[in-house]
Amino acid sequence: MIKTKDGKSEIEGFKGQIQKGKGVDIGTMFVKCAHKEGDDIVFRSQRNAFFGVEHTDFTKKILDNSKVKYIIKEENLYVVGDEALQFANMFNKDTRRPLSKGVISPTEKEALPIVELLIKSVIGEPAHKGEIVYFSVPGEPLDADFNVLYHIKMIEGFLKTLGYSPKPINEGHAIILSELAEEDFTGIGLSFGGGMVNVCLSFMSVPIFKFSVAKSGDWIDQQVAMAVDETASRVSAIKESSLDLSKEEGLSKIESALSIYYNHLIEYVIENIKQEFVKARRLPRITKPISIILSGGTSLPKGFSGRFKQILDRLKLPIPVGSVRMASQPLRSVAKGALVAASADESRK
Repeated sequence: MIKTKDGKSEIEGFKGQIQKGKGVDIGTMFVKCAHKEGDDIVFRSQRNAFFGVEHTDFTKKILDNSKVKYIIKEENLYVVGDEALQFANMFNKDTRRPLSKGVISPTEKEALPIVELLIKSVIGEPAHKGEIVYFSVPGEPLDADFNVLYHIKMIEGFLKTLGYSPKPINEGHAIILSELAEEDFTGIGLSFGGGMVNVCLSFMSVPIFKFSVAKSGDWIDQQVAMAVDETASRVSAIKESSLDLSKEEGLSKIESALSIYYNHLIEYVIENIKQEFVKARRLPRITKPISIILSGGTSLPKGFSGRFKQILDRLKLPIPVGSVRMASQPLRSVAKGALVAASADESRK
């Protein structure tokens, strides 16, 4: 939590000069790190994926010479990160993911060393022993049963072995720290990722409620694929390359199905937010309209924010809503917000 002094957030002083500390976004699709170099925020990214290849001395030598990241486990060799996708495409197969629905996959026995290698590749060495790093974690899921605590403790352990002082931060909260400095860090942050949607309502940088739902981009791909008898990979490719949610006519069969399931997902998220308002105790008195920030890869299709506004106007939240807008960098806002939190903590040392 970020404390306030004299009615102003301590983060305010960092709007233009973020110093030490790092932020890491550990997503189902990508692992990203944000850190400061001079006046610029620098981002490093690796695809959260791996692919098994034949383990021979010759293959290992070629990968070493090409500086390709890999692990060897029980006589198996797994290419990790961005290069995993290149190998998968070459063999016309799918990559595997060490994370599922935002947490370390319980069904992939190779997940732990792969996640460790991916984190190490993007975060590097600490600037000093015990440098603070905030890493993103999903909210407790409302509609699924999986172990967020185990995931948090394993990531903390990895980062401690690298010499960092790790702290978890909710994905939705990180978006608020990244995007709402001019609004006293008050608003709703929504992260539409590959495995889940994360939600946080914050007042003066303090989270009021936070949660996740286990429907998002992967779920849309799977549902559309079943509806139109197509592969999830092809549906995903169309969704990411050409889907326009502002169009209502002249849609292909796949585009029509994508539009239907995007509507369902947005309605589902908004209805769950409304339920959290009902369940929340001691809500702060919010009189001014608040902003809603949209981010994550599933929010990238053209027209997503407009579609979200249309459905929100129909379903309505129990508080006044002002701006509904995309994050300035939808794929980087979680890592940037985690960096803001880490920098604020470093300044108090």
